[in-house]
Amino acid sequence: MAKKEISEKENMQLVLDGKKPAWLPCFTDACAMIGYPGALARKPDPATGHTIDVFGVLWTQTIDGPIPVNTQTQNFELKDISQWENIMPTINLASIDWEEEATMLRKAVKEDLMINFIAGTVWEQLHYMMGFEGALAALVEEPEATQECLFAFADFWIDAMRRITKYIKPDLIMFMEHVATASGLLMSPKVYREVIKPVHKRMYDAIIETGAIPEMHVDGLVEEIIPDYVDLGIKVIQPFQVFNDIEGAKREYGITAIGGWDAIGPGNRDTTTEEEARASVRLAMDSYGPTYRYCFWESGVTPRFANVAEWIKDESRSYGLNFYNR
Repeated sequence: MAKKEISEKENMQLVLDGKKPAWLPCFTDACAMIGYPGALARKPDPATGHTIDVFGVLWTQTIDGPIPVNTQTQNFELKDISQWENIMPTINLASIDWEEEATMLRKAVKEDLMINFIAGTVWEQLHYMMGFEGALAALVEEPEATQECLFAFADFWIDAMRRITKYIKPDLIMFMEHVATASGLLMSPKVYREVIKPVHKRMYDAIIETGAIPEMHVDGLVEEIIPDYVDLGIKVIQPFQVFNDIEGAKREYGITAIGGWDAIGPGNRDTTTEEEARASVRLAMDSYGPTYRYCFWESGVTPRFANVAEWIKDESRSYGLNFYNR
């Protein structure tokens, strides 16, 4: 099959099915990654000049992306996990015109792309509100209250997800749950399984009910809990980082890997040459493409190095196009 004979969406479906695709796809070309528009998006806050999310967290823009203002001020919206009910949104989800919200989303999506919907976050939202130190301390010191808070976050996003997916019918749905760094999990596997996993189970059961493919967005080394992800019904991990045994996850669990590019390697530095950038793409594709269930994504490429991003995107398209014809 030539690229003109099938669409990006059809080719990506072959990847998800574990079949040989016509070409090795690039995630940003094959999928439209979208989140909630209007009603639940961060909005300008005239009082501060920042933006504010539905849980009351202020955000500021940096060259590397948005970060909570409390990262700089250390003035956290939630200081005591036992007071979590005081920070829950007052938005009445039933009052939102979800059909109109879906129409707004679809206007930005090309028909031949897969819809990859970001349904929300729970662990992420907790550390947005408490900072990493506060959130991690809460996990250990007040696990019951922390889990209650996480379940409340989950129920909010599940409700919103069910309402909007009636109209947009996404192909993949993910929650963004960064529970790890390049060195490993932020919490012990035991704490993850006892406190966070039951919340994730509710979230991913809800995704499965929609008929969409369950996907986990997580960076870092999550090797120890990949079997737990499989228990949750997760079929796709993105951006699956090179710190993990990506091939093992594909082989043993049928996981589809989106990513596989080394964001902290020689292909993503201020000294990176064009050849180093292009070589980093070829290394990722050559490492994970031959056994299928793989889609390239340069997640983590920094806007600080504009030329690097351009070289990587160009190489991923040109090298991926004829990957399975060599």
